Amino acid sequence: MHRNRDRAGWPAPRTGQLTITGLALPSNVPAHSFQADLAGRWEEIPAPRPHHDPRAAAAHHAVATARAVASQYPLTELHAAQVHLNSRLGAESDLADAPVRLLWATVHLTATDHDLAAVTALHRRMQDEALNEQVHRQRQQRAEELHQALATTPTLALTYWLTHHPDTSDDTLKAVDRLSREITAHAPQNAWVQIARLLQTFVAELTTKQRLNLAESLTHIVIRYDQPHLAEQLRAITLSMSSEDNHARPDPPPG
Repeated sequence: MHRNRDRAGWPAPRTGQLTITGLALPSNVPAHSFQADLAGRWEEIPAPRPHHDPRAAAAHHAVATARAVASQYPLTELHAAQVHLNSRLGAESDLADAPVRLLWATVHLTATDHDLAAVTALHRRMQDEALNEQVHRQRQQRAEELHQALATTPTLALTYWLTHHPDTSDDTLKAVDRLSREITAHAPQNAWVQIARLLQTFVAELTTKQRLNLAESLTHIVIRYDQPHLAEQLRAITLSMSSEDNHARPDPPPG
């Protein structure tokens, strides 16, 4: 059958309607789709090589556009997705790869109750997990801040310890309080406590003779800083260390 031609010699452009029902459009949640009914109208653009099936070309363009838009939305935002779809498809559009024009199209979206309930539950679970993760991060941050504060502030460490030991005796309280005040007085920012720990690690690897030499050197240092009473205490400790070393040595074998 020959098609009628216009005065320019082109075949008369074909035109027609689109009707697609029961179309599944993906949402942004895998395995849960919108159900869509699509209607529209198309026309052929005069060209030297017309498309064999302009209706199929127009339908493919409308469905591809609908799939791209719908995949941005969850099922729970059905109405927003439908408005977006009809805004895109309601405007006249020339197809890029065929001499066909989609004049307009409209989409009506629905979703099953089962899919809506599943997506709602999924979103609630994701929100709960995000909230739990946020709470966990906040607790971890507070724990790290508390650990840092306890490590650098003796009085805070004392307070924290007392809140977890309400049955502490008065003597223990006085001893701990005195220790806290001494650390605070002699170790601002707790730096000297850290130095003392490093010295403890250093001394642990020394021999007895090396420890005695170190104690003697410390004695001369504190004398230089006009602390004779500390020097006396260091001398006493040195004598005690020397005495313990002599007792620990085995007796020489008889000649």
